[in-house]
Amino acid sequence: MKMISLLGCMVFMGVAGLVMAQDAAAPATATYLGADKCKMCHSKQHATWTKMKHFKAIESLTAEEQKNPECVKCHVTGYGEASGFVSMEKTPNLANVQCEACHGAGSLHMKAPMADKKKTINGKGRDCRDCHSPHVDVNRAKTEEKKEAAK
Repeated sequence: MKMISLLGCMVFMGVAGLVMAQDAAAPATATYLGADKCKMCHSKQHATWTKMKHFKAIESLTAEEQKNPECVKCHVTGYGEASGFVSMEKTPNLANVQCEACHGAGSLHMKAPMADKKKTINGKGRDCRDCHSPHVDVNRAKTEEKKEAAK
């Protein structure tokens, strides 16, 4: 009986060790921080962004469009993701198209040692074409319609 208990204990310890090793090896998930956090190190880029249409993207939507998830998702940062934009009341710091919309959620970038910072950005956010395409870009579609009508 002691042998079976000892064996059972060893199996349990082995399984527990494997589970713990897997958890330790699992990559951390980045969370969204908002442009004010990016500004702390990237003030020049932040200043440039404040002059772009992306800076006030949510304001370009009508009140009705701001209630439509299909519109909102292209005018905020991280919409539909665990730590992304939820609403103007809950996550106003993620309104508009900010740094993390293109570069991906920034918490791991912010925590990374200087030598590893570049590994944590670029290409991990949305693709520009997710929002800027003839099928999605309402303004572009309206412009194209006007051109066609003028012919």
